Amino acid sequence: MLVHAHGFAVNRGLAEHVDVELDVRPGLPSFSVIGLGSGAARDARERVQAAVLNSGFAFPRRRVTVNLAPAAAGVSGPAFDLALACCVLAAEGEIDGRRLARIGLFAQLGLGGDLRGCDWVSAAAEVAEEVGLAGLIVARADLGEARSASSVPVAGLASLREVTSLLARERGTRQRARSAAARANAAARAQRPASKDVSPLSPNGASPPLAGSRDERPSAQGVSSSVVPLRSARAREGHNGRATGRPP
Repeated sequence: MLVHAHGFAVNRGLAEHVDVELDVRPGLPSFSVIGLGSGAARDARERVQAAVLNSGFAFPRRRVTVNLAPAAAGVSGPAFDLALACCVLAAEGEIDGRRLARIGLFAQLGLGGDLRGCDWVSAAAEVAEEVGLAGLIVARADLGEARSASSVPVAGLASLREVTSLLARERGTRQRARSAAARANAAARAQRPASKDVSPLSPNGASPPLAGSRDERPSAQGVSSSVVPLRSARAREGHNGRATGRPP
């Protein structure tokens, strides 16, 4: 499943439009971000995952890959938090992907899902108008600055839950999308190999008996049967030696 959103990279007051693409497919659960510096990508993953879960939504139990184009390795990652989180929620069926693909997103996320302002929001609003986006979502604290810089409709919201309510699917469509996402997560879990404790000393997975255990102790019958023939054989050898004059 592929989801599209729009973000903005701001460097020294100059804003650039960035396409945000998210791909979800079966596999071991992971969340990788391509196009940010390693440190910024790691921090963004942690913030987004915590914000989604603490807002009461599920995070995909599948392989999640995000790509930023063009790459924004030279800018800070928090400005992409809202775009990343909305892509995740669209993949889970909480947000309408068609609505998401028409608007810009420019806000940081707190771990609890609250929206926080970004520097140079006016530059991002100007670029949103230049590329023809239908709207822009920012933190409530940045609403006045964004509206004064662009004629694009701007919504200033306080939390990730408010953004989800604004971009939510119709109720029936949202329920079907949630069901599809749940089935995909269940299928991904079913495909994982089950862990099994197999002793390296036992080919069939059973632990070998401990030394001195009941299974390894010979029975009295086994001892007598192995000792008596040995004594009988020595007695015969001694008898044959005396008969032939050879030393036993």
